[in-house]
Order: sequence, then C-alpha cells, then structure tokens
Amino acid sequence: MPTCEDYKQMAGRVAQLAIATSAPTLSQALMALAVDHMTRAARLSELQDSQQQQRPMQQEQSAGYGD
Repeated sequence: MPTCEDYKQMAGRVAQLAIATSAPTLSQALMALAVDHMTRAARLSELQDSQQQQRPMQQEQSAGYGD
C-alpha cells in the first residue's frame, strides 16, 4: 500500500506531466489525478496522526496495571 509520501511524490510527477503536455484535455485529466493523489496523501496523513495520538492514551490507560 502506498504511503503518504508515495502519494505526494506521485502527485508531483503527475502535475509535472500535466504542465508539460500541450493537450488541454489530457492536462486537465492529469491535474485531476494529481489532486486525487494529494487528497489521498492528506487523508492517509490524518489517519496516521489520529492513530499516533491514540497510542499514547492507550499506553497511559494500561500503565500501572499488573504492578
């Protein structure tokens, strides 16, 4: 599964292709794909952030048990 950074890199490459092409329809399609990749990167980043925030809370809740 691609990582957040993978999606960002793919978005950059696709955006460069969109800028370089002279066909307007292709350029629009590529820019839409670049936006989709950036959206996926943002969502994945938010998901990872929320999971990291939950981990310390879970560790704090279990701290002290079994002493």
